[in-house]
Amino acid sequence: MLELHPDQLMSLTISFLLPFFRIGAFFMALPLFGSRLVSPRVRIAFSFLVAIIITPVIDVPNYDPISPAYIVLIAEQLVIGFVLGFVVTILFQLFSLAGQLAAMKAGLGFAMSNDPANGISVATLGQYYLSMVALAFLGTNGHLVMIEYLAESFNYWPIGSGFDSQRYWQLVLLGGWMFEKALLIVLPLAVAVLVINLSFGVVAKASPQLNVFALGFPIIMLFSLFFFWIMLDDFLNIYLLFFAEMIDWMKDTWGIRLNG
Repeated sequence: MLELHPDQLMSLTISFLLPFFRIGAFFMALPLFGSRLVSPRVRIAFSFLVAIIITPVIDVPNYDPISPAYIVLIAEQLVIGFVLGFVVTILFQLFSLAGQLAAMKAGLGFAMSNDPANGISVATLGQYYLSMVALAFLGTNGHLVMIEYLAESFNYWPIGSGFDSQRYWQLVLLGGWMFEKALLIVLPLAVAVLVINLSFGVVAKASPQLNVFALGFPIIMLFSLFFFWIMLDDFLNIYLLFFAEMIDWMKDTWGIRLNG
């Protein structure tokens, strides 16, 4: 019969807590898992199970649980886990931002819908893009890839390795990447709407009696929705491209790589 001494049990508990904090922060920040659709109890239970699996195969240094150093380690694990999940959030918000920009260009900015995951109101096209990227993320096993990266982070960024301010500055620069890619997604639609507006300007100049405003807005919205539907044909390829860029960013900035 297996018997554990109280000191051994305390040591196991202490070694379990540090990975648990990193894993818990990761799932709190990860899209879908960290949304309001998943209760905190489910996230904590899932983090607990993953921590049980990961803890025996990683090196956890021994620290006094009531020392200031241990509190610093807890904060470190929370930040690392949050960053790993927040990177995926940036990818999701990239497509949401692209949808909102497309709605503004198409004259559909007034069409708002409730986002049940975040509890806010967003443009309908933005919510549609957000739903599409969520399906693509789950359909391509993106959640499993990120959990694997989380596990590998303990090898490439072990507990007690400290903070690197340069890495966190790169995370700030990732916001610029989000805006850049969102503009690239919506750029074809923006150019098409610009061409339509120019054509309406020519028509208004040639025939001043024609009420361009009465005809322009419905035509622009219909054409924009049609063009938006055409753009959906390459949505999965665009998502895979940006997901690969996100993974490359994690490799270059954080040094986390998957075996094989």
